[in-house]
Amino acid sequence: MPRLVPLSHKKLINKLKKLWFVWPKFEGRHAHMIRWTTVIPIPIHWGKGIWVWLISAIIKQVWVSRQEWIDL
Repeated sequence: MPRLVPLSHKKLINKLKKLWFVWPKFEGRHAHMIRWTTVIPIPIHWGKGIWVWLISAIIKQVWVSRQEWIDL
């Protein structure tokens, strides 16, 4: 199984845009990416990456395999 690495919030938003999620709606310290009825909150903590366990949970929520996610 391919290994996931922490990503910045900007890279995570760009990957979700490639999966047809619309522009982020910023509310406080989170950006919300929306596609149909699926809403994915992304924490924005400057200078820190998004945790691997959170990226794994997002992958499960958008129904994409790890390999497809890495190839985006």
